[in-house]
Order: sequence, then structure tokens, then C-alpha cells
Amino acid sequence: MESWRLLVSPADSGARNLATDQSVAEHVRDGTAPPTLRFYTWRPAALSLGYGQPLAAVDTDLARQSGIDLVRRPTGGQAILHNDELTYAVMLPRTHALAGGGVLASYERLSAGFERGFAGLGLEARQGDWRPDASDAEGLLCFASPSTHELSADGVKLMGSAQTRLGGALLQHGSIPFTHDPRIHDVLRLPRPAALRGLRALRSPAPTVGALVEILATGFVEALRIALTPGGLSAAERNRRDELVRKRYACDAWLARR
Repeated sequence: MESWRLLVSPADSGARNLATDQSVAEHVRDGTAPPTLRFYTWRPAALSLGYGQPLAAVDTDLARQSGIDLVRRPTGGQAILHNDELTYAVMLPRTHALAGGGVLASYERLSAGFERGFAGLGLEARQGDWRPDASDAEGLLCFASPSTHELSADGVKLMGSAQTRLGGALLQHGSIPFTHDPRIHDVLRLPRPAALRGLRALRSPAPTVGALVEILATGFVEALRIALTPGGLSAAERNRRDELVRKRYACDAWLARR
């Protein structure tokens, strides 16, 4: 049975969270860290843009006045306001069996872990048949846009995910919202539609963050037939994270993609 590392990180800023994901992926790529499943939360709330999204779509003044961090992911996809949620990340060598066959094939394989985990909550998670929200005219919102590879239950999109390949590594991360912060429509200059539903709308009471981590980690173990060993970042991973914060994720040039 293959052994992976389980990282459960404390709440952190947007820049440090994204820098941590990239640092871990690079060390997994280089063989100095094992395949890793990471869970984390955000403080303060942060609006993350997909790699190719224009910063011009964001009312940056309003976001900062509202106490919302602005960050850009290394992955594609649409904007997410990370607030009342759990975020996951998976880092694998590109040669790993779960990473083969391209992005959609690897999404489908990794989804088996989440499907099993959500089943532990009594939710029958399936790949979604999504229709875009008509008010999201430019396709800016992750949870209003069609993504047929992502999981739904009872008509609710359970998580929004994005993937990239960093040289020889797969990095996939995604948001599992308990609730959706409606301020995302304001900072993207979009009308507020009817409230989007999150996990709290499906399970009352909803699991705590810690309980959800345990449920999803168990799903990965059972579905993917792996062993998860709790661990922490190495000194090299922490150093690289701090370098990436300074040189990329906290930099205006990266945010604006100038």
C-alpha cells in the first residue's frame, strides 16, 4: 500500500496558502517529499483568481475596503471567495498512475476519494451537469459556471477544483464551501443572484472543519487504497514557501500578470 503524507494546515493568508501548495508540489516533483494530501483554511477571506483571469474584472478598492485579500492561483478556472470553507490540495509526481491520461482523467480518479468521503456524510456525490448562472455573463464565478467533472449532490455543487502541471508534478486544489460569501458578486461587479447553497444547506448541523477533514481523508484511504501519514512541512518546504510569497504570491506584478 502506497504511503502519502497528510498535511492539515492552520488558517493562513492567501499568499502563504498558494505558496505552500506550490512549494509542496515542487518537492514532490523532485522526490524530496511523498505524494501529499493537504487541507487548509483561509484568514482573512481571500478572492483567488484563476491563472488567466483579468484583474480588471475586480473592484480592487472595494475588496480591500471589505478586508478581502486578493491573490492569483497558479491553476486555471474562475474566481472563488475563500471564507467559510475547507480547501484541499493534492500533489503527485506527474509519473504517478493517478496523474496519467491528462487533466480530466486524473480529475476522475481523484474524485473517487471525494465521492467516498462525501458518502460518509450520507451524500451521494456525482459529477455535475452544470448550467451557468445567467447573471455571471463573463463566466467569472467558479460556483456559477459549468464544470462537468466536478461533484454535486442534491443539485448543489460541492466543490470547485482546478489543476496544473508544474514541470514533473500534478497540483490540484479546490474549495469545499460550507456557505458562499455573497460579497464575491460585489467585488466582481456582478448582480447578486439567489443565494448559492453550500454544505450547510445539505447537512444540518454541518460537520466541523476537523470532522470534514477526517471524513474526506478516510474516503481517500478507502477509495484509492493508500495509507495517509500525518506530517508537517520540511524546513526546505517552508523556506521555498517563504521565497514564493516574496517573489510571486504577495507581489502586485503576479496579481496583475504584468
